[in-house]
Amino acid sequence: MTLNQLRSFLAVVELGSVRAAADRLVVSQPAVSGAVAALARDLGVDLVQRHGRGLRITPAGIAFADAVRSGLGHLDRGVRVARSVEEPGRGSVRIASIVTAAERLVIPLLAAFRAAHPQAAVAVQVGNRAAVWEALRDLDADLVVAGRPPTSTAATVLGRATNTLAVVGGPEMAGRSRRDTTVLLATTTWLLREEGSGTRDATEELLARLGLDPPRMILGSNGAVTEAVVAGFGIGLLPLGALETRLAPGALARIDCPGTPIERPWHLVASSEVALSPTATLAARSLLAEPDGFAPTPEGRRVLRP
Repeated sequence: MTLNQLRSFLAVVELGSVRAAADRLVVSQPAVSGAVAALARDLGVDLVQRHGRGLRITPAGIAFADAVRSGLGHLDRGVRVARSVEEPGRGSVRIASIVTAAERLVIPLLAAFRAAHPQAAVAVQVGNRAAVWEALRDLDADLVVAGRPPTSTAATVLGRATNTLAVVGGPEMAGRSRRDTTVLLATTTWLLREEGSGTRDATEELLARLGLDPPRMILGSNGAVTEAVVAGFGIGLLPLGALETRLAPGALARIDCPGTPIERPWHLVASSEVALSPTATLAARSLLAEPDGFAPTPEGRRVLRP
């Protein structure tokens, strides 16, 4: 059983085909097929089966893939930790962040860390809420910036940053009476993020509290929602911090929606199952030290104290 076999098998499971796995790993398809077949022989169980023109992962394969994913996550993290112990400023840190927080908070705050440690390797993975928490669970990320951690996630909240959501629409929607606003909220198309987005969940929760079931249109990012609002497609619940350049000149207007604004703080989070690497610790301290960024939690102060 080799690392190459394990990585090949996991790529097949995640991508659903030998061809896609070979493309990701930059090897030939026979090399991937041979690695998976050799792994199955070593284990003495079928990991994949032919299913029509494709493949189906067997129940044994699914169970084994979960263990492989966890094991490789620990191994990759161990490599990063070992390389950063003697010279933390030359190690690496992986950060997974939801899109809006990455654009508005993480990237600007990382400038100070990069200036202080120019030889450190920094990788920022951007995705929706489901993706970033999965990265933390699988140890693909040292730090996560997102909303509140799911209760099922082994997480330590190191700091929190303000994130205010409000309903916005085109400028023609400003200054309406309460009665007109009620009709507007119930009949106008609401522009929503994709499944797995924290902003999407907040929107659905707001509509449920208001007892509204308006038309909906699904878009893939807060940026897309913002542009669709400006273009007159409808209204949306969006982070105010990302709208400063649109609200001030009057391209957008806040709508006086009951139950808003909504405070959904961004959290700087580490896994509670493993210790941060020296380089990730430096990065976390830097993020918490910057003004107008994250306010450290008591637990964060304890975990990150020198």
